[in-house]
Amino acid sequence: MTRHSPAGTLACSTPHALLLALAGLGAFGVAQAQSSLTIYGIVDQGLARANGGTTPGALLPGRGVTPLVWTMKAGNTSRLGFAAREDMGGGLYARFQLEHRFAADTGAPSNASVYWLGRSVVAMGSKDWGEVYAGREYSAAYTVALNADPTYWSYVSQLGSAYTYANYTPVATTVEASNIRWANTVGYKSPTIAGVSAEIAGALGEGTRSNATSGNLQYKNGPVWVGAAFDRLNSSTHMELVAGGYDFGVVQAKASYTRAKGGLNGDATAYSVSALVPLSFGRTYIMYGTLKPATNLDSQMIGLGLQYDLSKRTLLYTNLGSAKRDGLTRTTAIDFGVKHTF
Repeated sequence: MTRHSPAGTLACSTPHALLLALAGLGAFGVAQAQSSLTIYGIVDQGLARANGGTTPGALLPGRGVTPLVWTMKAGNTSRLGFAAREDMGGGLYARFQLEHRFAADTGAPSNASVYWLGRSVVAMGSKDWGEVYAGREYSAAYTVALNADPTYWSYVSQLGSAYTYANYTPVATTVEASNIRWANTVGYKSPTIAGVSAEIAGALGEGTRSNATSGNLQYKNGPVWVGAAFDRLNSSTHMELVAGGYDFGVVQAKASYTRAKGGLNGDATAYSVSALVPLSFGRTYIMYGTLKPATNLDSQMIGLGLQYDLSKRTLLYTNLGSAKRDGLTRTTAIDFGVKHTF
């Protein structure tokens, strides 16, 4: 949605002045057309159910699903966002983005302490020189992990935090509201040159935690995608990952490898592979992941799902995720629901 300020009235006493006034109004209109405000979001509502398996929910992509009880659960977290961009000429621009996350079944915020949980960021940039941003933003490593998951961290079938982030949680939620976003971030995103892009960011701890850094390097050209990234809290708490994929047309294949050191969940490695098949009415996907922590209590998961596109903005989904950790019984969850984007 684009908003324009109304033009004011102007009195002119000569034809020459009138021409100047019209030229000024024309320039004013062009300047206004270069500034826009977009309101966007997702409203997602579904039903999910898990069996009585003993593998903990943190190792199952469908975490948050109550065992043996039908649960109202979004496959993809509902959100309301505001984004604006102003083109300032010469390829320069300024923008901001604010995003609130909430549960559609109750209206409650996803985090009572952080209203703009998704992100709250302001940035200035150039098409030729890249962008500098500041605020609450995703770790640069998350971008690579997100692209490695065919569901983009959605539904009970997702690879998600456990299998593309090696269950890496650097600090407790009482210190930082998310393991994939950092508050107090200043970062830089490069332009894409010959398919190559990079991002580097630092997040100030402000006396409550160590300063964090993250970065990524990606290559995307035609059907090929390759990415590498890191997220670092300190010398003993950090995570690195590499991922890649190839679009064969009839199937999109992806794989990832992640290594985490320290943090609340300790040392771990994770692997994932996936395949997404486009269909005439939507898509289907299957994925497999394994998590190997220092405790040697390895876990494996398999996920699969089907998406039916009713329109460009509305879709139906159903998914299954199943995970098992050594020494425990398998936990399996299913979901189905509807998602509308605007």
